[in-house]
Amino acid sequence: MKYMGIFLMFSVFLNSCIKEKCQIAGGYYEFEIPATLTPAKDTFHIGDTITFISSFSDELYERITNNIYKLESIRFYPETSIHRIDTIGKIDDFSEFEIIIDSIYDYNFFSYSSGAITLVGDFFYNANMYKLDFKIIPKIPGLFFFRHGLGIGSYGENQDFDGKCSNVKIDGAVKLNDGFDNNIEMLNDSPDSHYNEWILAKPQERFYKFGGYCFYVKE
Repeated sequence: MKYMGIFLMFSVFLNSCIKEKCQIAGGYYEFEIPATLTPAKDTFHIGDTITFISSFSDELYERITNNIYKLESIRFYPETSIHRIDTIGKIDDFSEFEIIIDSIYDYNFFSYSSGAITLVGDFFYNANMYKLDFKIIPKIPGLFFFRHGLGIGSYGENQDFDGKCSNVKIDGAVKLNDGFDNNIEMLNDSPDSHYNEWILAKPQERFYKFGGYCFYVKE
């Protein structure tokens, strides 16, 4: 009986050390990352300053479970791109904009083999807060689609945090300007079916989740 009691105590201890497995719709946590693009206008002029800010606590809201979790020193893999959508075949390379980023951020231009250029890196994490901000100054007229998404579901899905189920991976979604429409209707002004059809077929998955915002630039 003595050995049986020791065995039972050891089993309870062992089970408490094994992370819980559970069922979550889609198999991913989807953490909501707030961000703002200001001023929230539909039309800017050459030389105007557009500011992007994403600043949030490490206690984050998770959409699937409707819970708050503490995520310390997590890599979210943010990526920013700006697409000119009033023409077809334009390679996105930021040539139409001046980008100003503070040196405290690890956020830099990255060139793909296609010639497209995006901004990639990560948030600055300090005192339980994540932060990333930069300024965009348009240099030429046009119709543009700003996109700020998270690559955590592709590159950092197995990162750990307190309360995480062992069999569930991590994903994230950017909630830009508190979920307003962000001029999504301007996608209809593009001659490219990728924008005026494909994205609009599933706007939550292909526009809002990735911090989409459309705007015109005029002289």
